[in-house]
Amino acid sequence: MSTSKPEFSADTSSVISIVTGLHSYFRDLQSYYKVLKGKLLSELEATNDEAQTEALKQKLSDVNDKMNYFHVLNNSISTVDVVLHTETMIQEFANKEKK
Repeated sequence: MSTSKPEFSADTSSVISIVTGLHSYFRDLQSYYKVLKGKLLSELEATNDEAQTEALKQKLSDVNDKMNYFHVLNNSISTVDVVLHTETMIQEFANKEKK
């Protein structure tokens, strides 16, 4: 199974679209690192080489850190995304973009 790291592209200038894009991006990165963690754990279980074990443990630690960061970012941007999709905010940004 091939897993590629998600990339973010801001192809619009709408604030709401950018936040929604970031929300998807952070969620995808969180999922990407969860899959990567599973792969590293599988490799760790399969190896008997001490040097490789240490290298995998270091990679696993780095992945855990990134998972934690993207979890926080995903939760934070989720809140922003929900607020921006309220009728009041949609009207606010629609009016600013028309001017």
